[in-house]
Amino acid sequence: MNAIDWSIFILILFIVITIKHFKLNKADNNSIYEKSTLHYGFKIIAVQSFIYTFISLPGQAYSQGMTFLQLYLGIPLAVFIVIFLIIPKYKKHNTKSAFEYIKAKSNKRVYYLTSIIYLILRLLVLTITFYATAMILSILLKIDFKILLLIISAIFIVLNILFKNKTNLFPRRNQLLYAIIITTIIFLTILYKLPEGMYLEDTLSFTASFDKLTVIDSDLALKDKFDLLKCLVNGTILFVALLSIDTKILQIYRQSKYSDKTKDGLIINGLFNVPFHFFILLTGCVLFTFYQFNDAPLHYNPHNVHTVYQSEYAEQYDQIKQEYQKILNLKKEASFLYSGQIYQNYSNQILKDQILSLTENANKLQLEAKKLIKKANHNVEVNDSDFILLHFINFHVPTGIAGVIMALFFICLLSIGFHEINWLSKKTKKLLSQTKSSALPHPDNKRYHDIITLIIIILALIIVYNIPVFLNLIQILWAYSSLFSGTLLGILLVTMYFKNNNKALFYTILLTQITIITLYITTPIHYLWYNTIGLATILILVPIANLISKLFSNHNRSHVLS
Repeated sequence: MNAIDWSIFILILFIVITIKHFKLNKADNNSIYEKSTLHYGFKIIAVQSFIYTFISLPGQAYSQGMTFLQLYLGIPLAVFIVIFLIIPKYKKHNTKSAFEYIKAKSNKRVYYLTSIIYLILRLLVLTITFYATAMILSILLKIDFKILLLIISAIFIVLNILFKNKTNLFPRRNQLLYAIIITTIIFLTILYKLPEGMYLEDTLSFTASFDKLTVIDSDLALKDKFDLLKCLVNGTILFVALLSIDTKILQIYRQSKYSDKTKDGLIINGLFNVPFHFFILLTGCVLFTFYQFNDAPLHYNPHNVHTVYQSEYAEQYDQIKQEYQKILNLKKEASFLYSGQIYQNYSNQILKDQILSLTENANKLQLEAKKLIKKANHNVEVNDSDFILLHFINFHVPTGIAGVIMALFFICLLSIGFHEINWLSKKTKKLLSQTKSSALPHPDNKRYHDIITLIIIILALIIVYNIPVFLNLIQILWAYSSLFSGTLLGILLVTMYFKNNNKALFYTILLTQITIITLYITTPIHYLWYNTIGLATILILVPIANLISKLFSNHNRSHVLS
C-alpha cells in the first residue's frame, strides 16, 4: 500500500476505536420496537459468517472452482432439521444454552465434558482469528510472522484492558454489511480491470471453459477434493450442530421467544446463505480470469518473498521468477486470443489446451518457489492461497479504497478475536466456579477474570505458533469444527430423544472424541467425514452401552435375589 492507503488505514482505525470507546461508556438504549423476521434471519447469517470467510473463500475458488459451494447446500436441510427436531425441545424447556439443556437432562460430569469439548473448539477457532489478523499485518509490514503473532496477542491484551466487560465492540451485523460491500467493490473492480470489451457474460464464459464454475461434482472425490455426497451429508450435520449449539445463535432464538419469527428467521438464513456464498466464490473464479490477462505473482505471500530474498537462495528464486514470467507472457497472449474467440461464440480447443499446459508449468514453478522459501526458513508457512485476494486488493484496487478495505478487515478481525476471548474467559470462569473448588479464587475476583483472559491469549498463541497452516483459513475453520461438531450434536440428540445411562454416555463421549482425533492424525480420511463419524458413533454406541448396562444391572439384581 502507498502513503495515501496507509494514512486512510490508520485514520479509520483511530476514528473507529475512539468512537467505540466513548459510545460503549454510555448507557445502552434498547429499542422498544418489535424486531422483524428479517432482523433475526440476517442476525443468524451474521453469527455464522466470519470475516476471514470473505478473505479465504475467493482463494479457494481461485484454486478449485465453485465445488466448495456444495458444503453450503447442507444449510437449507439443516434449517428444516433444526426447526422440526431441535426448536420444539428448546421451546418446551425455555432453553438458555445447549449445555444447560444437556446438564438438565444428564448430569454434571456429562455437562462438564461437553462444555470442555466446546471450549476447546472455540479456542481453536480463536487461533484462526490470530492467524488471519497477522496475515493482514504481514501485507502491510515486513516483519517476521511469529513476531506479528506476538504483536496481535499484545493488541488483544490492550483491547481487553480498554474495553473490559464490553461485549458489543464492533457488532457482527456491521461486519456482515462491511464484508458484503467490500466483496461487491472487489467484484466490480475485477470486471472493470479486465480487457476492454470483455463484459460479465464473456468473463463467465471464459471462466466456465476452465471448469471453474462447476458447482456439483457427483464423482466420489479424493481426500483434498469436494464431492456432492461428502459435502451434503457432512455439511448438513455440521450446520445442524452449529444452529443447535452455538450460544450466540441460541441467544437469537431466545430473543425471538422461540416463536414463528425464530423459524422464519432460520428459513431466511437457509435461503440467503447459499447465494451469499455463491457470490463470494464467484468473485474468486472471476479473479482467476483476471490473472489470466495480468501478471500473477510467483508467490502471493509478500513476507515469504521478502524472506527468500534475504537468504542465500535469492538468485535461484530470481531464476525461477524469470522462467515464470516467460510462461505468464505466453499465457496472456494465448488468453487474449482465446477470449476473442469466445466473444465470437467459438471455443478453440487448441488454445485452451495451450493455456492449461502453460498453467500447469506455471504451477510447477510456484511449487519450486515454495520449496526454496522453505529452505530459506523452514518455520514459514508456504500455503499462500489466502493471500490471493489480499494481493489483488493491495496492487489492483484503486488508491484510497485499498486502505479502507484493509482497515475494515483488520477492525472486523479484532472484533471477532475480542469477542471470542471475552466469551471464552466468561464461560471458563463460570465452568470453574461451578466446580466449587476451595483452591480457586472467588468468581467475582477481577484479577481472576484477567488471569483467565491472559491464559486464553497465551494458549491461542502457543497453538497458532506450533500447528502448521495445513489448509486455507476457511477449510481450517470447518476442519476444526468437524472434529467436534458431530460429537456435540450426538450428545444433544441423545439427551433429547434417548433415555440413557449417564455413566455410559460419559465414557462413550470420551471414546468417540479420542477415536476421532486418532483417526484424524493417523488416516487420510477427509476432515468433513468426522461429522458423520462423531454423530453416528454417539447415536450407535450410547443405546448399546445403555442396553449392556441394563443387562448387567438386571443380572446383578437377580443374583442378589437368588
